[in-house]
Amino acid sequence: MRSGFDGKKYETSSSHQKEWGEKVIEELGLKGSEHILDLGCGNGLITKALAERVPEGRVVGVDSSHSMLERACFHQLENMEFLLSDINDINFKEEFDIVFSNAAMHWIKDHNSVLHKIHASLKRGGILRMQFAGEGNCPTLIRILEESMDSSVFGEMVHDFEWPWYMPDAESYEEILSSAGFREYRVWMEDADRYFPDEQSFAGWIEQPSLVPFMNALPEDNSALFRDMVIEKAKEAALQSDGTYFEAFRRINVSAFKE
Repeated sequence: MRSGFDGKKYETSSSHQKEWGEKVIEELGLKGSEHILDLGCGNGLITKALAERVPEGRVVGVDSSHSMLERACFHQLENMEFLLSDINDINFKEEFDIVFSNAAMHWIKDHNSVLHKIHASLKRGGILRMQFAGEGNCPTLIRILEESMDSSVFGEMVHDFEWPWYMPDAESYEEILSSAGFREYRVWMEDADRYFPDEQSFAGWIEQPSLVPFMNALPEDNSALFRDMVIEKAKEAALQSDGTYFEAFRRINVSAFKE
């Protein structure tokens, strides 16, 4: 059985993603009656935080992982619903006041197509607010992943492997927003460096969900070996003198309006 996204494991290793999402929610200034689409809702904790702030509205969470949505159902409120769907396949027409996404859109490659669909899903005057991995994100982990996939041990095992993430810079993303029909927008980069308090939290973050596409690309007999090697190398590179583990996070923030 191949590795997959694990909603329960993700929930125990994603406190930084939750912190980022809660920060963005506070900045929205919600009035309480908005209809919100949460793209890449994952385990549903941020979807729930949105729903709690719109008691007269509703929140629809979309995710492509069965395991994530199974976990999300533990957090479900009456004004929430979840859809099992790839973000690339959303098809709504002027249904939402806000389209929201936290720490998910770097998993999407074709942002031009998705942004057109997001634009279509928004009501006139609607808001798009996203935060995800941008250029320069997680340089230590990415270097180790690149070296490991190109190594003599694993390089011959993978053919036509497609890098799983899209991490743009602010300027190039503005061009995509404009081409999708957004006329008023702001895009900015944010440093969100993280000191993981211990080995367990650091390794847990790497395993879920970062390593999943790499492990799935390898023969099943070798995927655990790859996981263990990457985690050990990352721990060596990230360990600080006080026992914490450091990684640099670079986030791209998007705020846009539909006329």
